[in-house]
Amino acid sequence: MSQRYESGASQQPSGQRSQIETGQTGTGQMGGGQTGQGAPTAPVDRLFPTRSYLPESVRTSSIAVLNQTLADLSAVAMQLKSAHWNVKGREFYQLHELFEDLIEEFDEYVDEVAERISALGGRPPGTAREVAQNTTIPELPRRTVEGMALVSELADRLAILDANLYEQLELVTGQNDLDTADLVNEVSRAVAKSLWFLEAHLQGQPAGTTGQPPQFAAPSTNSQAGSQ
Repeated sequence: MSQRYESGASQQPSGQRSQIETGQTGTGQMGGGQTGQGAPTAPVDRLFPTRSYLPESVRTSSIAVLNQTLADLSAVAMQLKSAHWNVKGREFYQLHELFEDLIEEFDEYVDEVAERISALGGRPPGTAREVAQNTTIPELPRRTVEGMALVSELADRLAILDANLYEQLELVTGQNDLDTADLVNEVSRAVAKSLWFLEAHLQGQPAGTTGQPPQFAAPSTNSQAGSQ
């Protein structure tokens, strides 16, 4: 049965304190990088009234998840920009271009996640200070500029983001916020693809091999003569 809401009113039973007021969200304690039900979440500092059919507890939980997603996406996007500007070495041009392509895609998803937070009644935390406080992504070493070393560092960070998104997708799907789940799933696919693009530069041969290049027998004198 659909719930009936008063126009412009916060969807909250009278006499019941808001989860924002009590410092609780649907995913556990508030705080940057905190986990609730296994999924990383970030603080929800306020909730605006909305006519959404979703209960306040679900909206608050989804906003906490998306705030974390926003912080982590923003952190990775900034690190990609640093890599784009500072990469050195023989692979400079192709990596300079690759990082630019990834930046464009990540910036698009940063905007979509922030808009979903606003649609749910949240306030997207978009300042550099808020990103630094909330993100689970480790800082990129400033001295790392060589091409493949930089690719390896970025791949490590995308792997963290990829794992976070998997847990966050499970959480929002479980509480039936299907629109948020669809967005998180879309971001997850993009991150997994970006991780593939980076790891492909590091995968010289299949895992478990000896690491030695294949050996080929020298051609016989007969075969050389036959080819003349």
